[in-house]
Amino acid sequence: MSDSYCISWLPSWVDARTLHRANVDSGDDAPLRYYGLRPAAQDWPELREGLSKAHEALRQLTVAQIVEALDKTCLRWANRDFVHRVKARQDVVAATGFSPEAVDRSFDVELGNYRAETLNKVLRRELGDPEVLDRFKDDSELSGHTLAVGPRLTTVVCSGNVPGLPALSLVRAMLVKSAVIVKVASGEPTFAAHFVRSLAEVNPILADAVIVTYWRSDDVAALHGAVEQSDAVIAYGGSEACSAIRAHLGPHQRYVEHGHKVSAGAVTQNYLASVGLQEVARRAAEDISTFNQHACIAPQVFLVEQGRSSARDFAEALAQAMAEHAADIPLGTVPAADAAALQIRRASMAWTAATDVESGFWRAPGLDWTVTLAPELVAVHGTGNRMVSVIPVATASDIPHALRPLASQLQNVGLGAVGEEFWTVAAELGQLGACRISEPGRMATPSVVWRHDGMPCVSRLVQWCDIEMHSETATHTGNR
Repeated sequence: MSDSYCISWLPSWVDARTLHRANVDSGDDAPLRYYGLRPAAQDWPELREGLSKAHEALRQLTVAQIVEALDKTCLRWANRDFVHRVKARQDVVAATGFSPEAVDRSFDVELGNYRAETLNKVLRRELGDPEVLDRFKDDSELSGHTLAVGPRLTTVVCSGNVPGLPALSLVRAMLVKSAVIVKVASGEPTFAAHFVRSLAEVNPILADAVIVTYWRSDDVAALHGAVEQSDAVIAYGGSEACSAIRAHLGPHQRYVEHGHKVSAGAVTQNYLASVGLQEVARRAAEDISTFNQHACIAPQVFLVEQGRSSARDFAEALAQAMAEHAADIPLGTVPAADAAALQIRRASMAWTAATDVESGFWRAPGLDWTVTLAPELVAVHGTGNRMVSVIPVATASDIPHALRPLASQLQNVGLGAVGEEFWTVAAELGQLGACRISEPGRMATPSVVWRHDGMPCVSRLVQWCDIEMHSETATHTGNR
């Protein structure tokens, strides 16, 4: 690989010579240096003008044609030998330290979501009739007609290092016929350009409406320049990063925010008896290990109802399952600073386990995984790298109460329960703040149909135009 690598995608109508080079802050121990191309602060309006023209071409496509292009592109990515996937795998491994197997698993999970059948389900669930994005459609409740209008331009601000994740917001924006500026994250800046490059081979009109760029997190002028041109903004990040983005938004702009979230698993004795301890542990290991636990959907803790199979039994089985999973899909290389922090946490956990009979500690010889048994939920660090705590609870009904300290950030709960106890606990978790409940083993594979973070992410991007109380609607019953 070269010493410096450009991570931008530019439409055919952009002259790269007019853009400025922005070096990616990827850390002192990064094996490769990256840079993106972006306009100067005063040149953002000109870029918007070009994207507006690209949007007009995009708007002439039907939503069915857009879904078809995304479906065909992601079908190609399902082949692990697809040329763009091979190059993306190499680049993501170099950027993140994830093992090639972990990256491939992430690509399979993420890009398998954007097939035609699923995308049409999303559109129907959030918009009713997808064709409202193409033309006015009959609305019987209104006794008139309705049209959904997507933004001319959406800016997507990415965060973190989850392989393939930038495709999610890009796909959502394209479904509503929006041109897109994608600001990639320093933790994984390479994937987005590969994805759009592959999309260009299927439908150049779509790819010509996308710019993949980068600016440093402290570059307020670049952030303001991009956001100021946008009709909508989709943002990922921690509290400070999201707050900084909100400060640049106007009241007319649509905004979808995905801030810091925490997920957890919980299993009852009835579920363990029904499924089997070893199988539940295998499923939990899958949930924890996918995306190397860097995605918000990955559990940081597992609560275990006490009974015939104790929390210690579960922790021991989970440690074995984590080891088996890591043998097939290794963690990869952890950045030096993260590795040092992980070792410090491990040392603290080992000391606690040695001095407290209610605690326990299991780990890989390297950094591939760590399991700890603790008597109560104290704190969830959410640092990833396959580190999980097992916590005992007295009864199934205690699960929501035990998770209450996480309520403000609770996202995804893998609930292993059966019968009436499942429905009772699930309802309590929903009231607590959880926005997704799945079975253990399915936590890491949410469908894009799910209302991400509890909100309809596609319909939040559109503005509706209704025709009502007009003589034309009385005489016309078709679609226009």
